[in-house]
Parts: sequence; structure tokens; C-alpha cells
Amino acid sequence: MDKLLLICLAFAINLGSLVWHLNVDSENPGSDITRQSIIWQDRERTYWLHLPPKDRMDGLLPLLFHLHGGGGTGKGTAKLTYGRFNEIADREGFIVVYPDAIAKNWNDGRTEHLKPENIGVDDVGFIEAIVERLKSQYQIDPDRIFTTGMSNGGFMSTRLLCDLAELFRGGAILTASISEGYFSQCAPSQPVGVLVMNGTADPIVPYTGGEIRLFGKNRGSILSHEDFVAFWKEKNGCLEELQGEHIPNTKPWDGTQVEIRNFRNCHPRGALKAYEIQGGGHTWPGGRQYLGRRLIVNTSREINACDVIWDFFSSLN
Repeated sequence: MDKLLLICLAFAINLGSLVWHLNVDSENPGSDITRQSIIWQDRERTYWLHLPPKDRMDGLLPLLFHLHGGGGTGKGTAKLTYGRFNEIADREGFIVVYPDAIAKNWNDGRTEHLKPENIGVDDVGFIEAIVERLKSQYQIDPDRIFTTGMSNGGFMSTRLLCDLAELFRGGAILTASISEGYFSQCAPSQPVGVLVMNGTADPIVPYTGGEIRLFGKNRGSILSHEDFVAFWKEKNGCLEELQGEHIPNTKPWDGTQVEIRNFRNCHPRGALKAYEIQGGGHTWPGGRQYLGRRLIVNTSREINACDVIWDFFSSLN
């Protein structure tokens, strides 16, 4: 990224824009999510909750965590998707949780690059505590608990799959992978369903891996998209990869094309699917173009990531 773009990016941050932080709090989050709180590590932690209509709450309910990006908030990330997960939840009958991180950043395993406020913060335990709270309040299906997130929220979702594979049935990781420092620590207790989605032109989280550098600071070194997919292929015992499938490019004006990679003969619990958003940036496909293309590149309109993610989660046995 050249100096002019960095200056523009910094200016946007100073104005309170999202940049990679994905915070759209300037808009009313709506009446369909409510603020909740829980005490964890002797401090109040907050999360935002969406419940489906009462007539869709019969029986055991799936539970979906959507984790915000660095600098964002739970209610902000709900707006990033135009509330699409909430719409799907109302139709399909599941609960959506949008947690808030301390100082708007998750302790996602990149410990050497944590903000001082995040040192010692147990976000894995915080998410687990929310699950236990909701289990005491609603009929949560223990076999259908999922996580997804973008950027810092994607890295944190990876950590949840590594540390709490016995709790989470699956996860969808967007514009993220896993840090090289945390890679060796990731030892899921069992296979989990994983969907990976990254843009080849992401200016923040490099598709080809290596250092995440912003304003001359190293924000951690990460695995490439290819290596991250290979990592989960091995963890999930997938023996075969099918030929890549291109989705018809029905919206050429968006600057993206989508290729899907499917894997089979995996462990019964270890489904794996990978999406390459060719020309895609640091964005949520089908979501808001929260800053101009010169800063975050393209938002794909070929797919809606929320629909793709829930279809994948629904396919997990």
C-alpha cells in the first residue's frame, strides 16, 4: 500500500471510520438485537443478542457467534451484513450472538502484538461463559454451536476452533487465517467443520501470508490462505480435493470472481470448504462497502457470505 493510501487510511481512522476495524456504530443497530452483560474475570463483559420469533423457538436451537473485527463492536458488525444473519435466524430458527471485545480487540493468539489492555484477557473463556449462560436460558442445541468472524474476528474464530473444538461444531473464517506464532499451539481435540474465505487483493491481511504491516508496525505474521486451507485439510483428515468450481460471474462490475474448493473423504465431523474471492479485498462479500475501493478494495456481490456460511453450517451432521 503506497504512502498516499496510508495517509488516507489514517485520516479515515481519525474521523472514526471503520477501516479494517469494521465498526458501523454510526447507524442505529435496530430493535432486533439487545444488549446483555456477564461478569468475566471480575469485569463486566457485554454482548448483543438476536432471538428468532417465538414461533421459531420450539425445540433445540442452534447458536451462532459473529465476532467483530479489530476496533469494532458487536452491534457494529451486525450492521456490516445489513442484518442478514438475523434475517436467516428468523427464518431458520437460531440465536445469533455479537460479543464485544475488551478495547475493541480480541486476544486471538497474536500475543506478541496485543494492546496493553488485552494482555491477560481470556476471550476464549468469555465466549465459553456466554454459551453456558445461554444454555441456562434457552434450549441450545449442543451439537450446533458455530462461530464466524472477519479480520480480528476471523483470527479469534480460528482460536475458538483450536481451543474449543469440543464445543464448536464449526466455524467460518473470513479475511483471516492463523498467526505463525499460534500455529504450533493449535491442537483441536477433534475435527470441526471449517469454511475459509479470503480475498486475493486484501490490502490488510495478505492472501499470500507473511507480515500484517500497518503504519510501519508489525501486527503479526500469518499463514497464507493456501497454507491455512492445507492446515485444516490435514486436521480434518480430508483425503481428496475436487476440481475448483467458478461461480458464474453475474456481476462483473464488482471486480471479483469466486472460486470454490470442495474437499471430500474427510472425517465425519471435519467438513472443509474454501472460497477464493479473486479481486476481493478486506471486505465481507455481500456486506457493506464500508470504505472506498482504494482503501479496502472490492466487496464481492457474486455471493452473500452470510447465506454461504449458514448453508455450510446447516450441512454439518
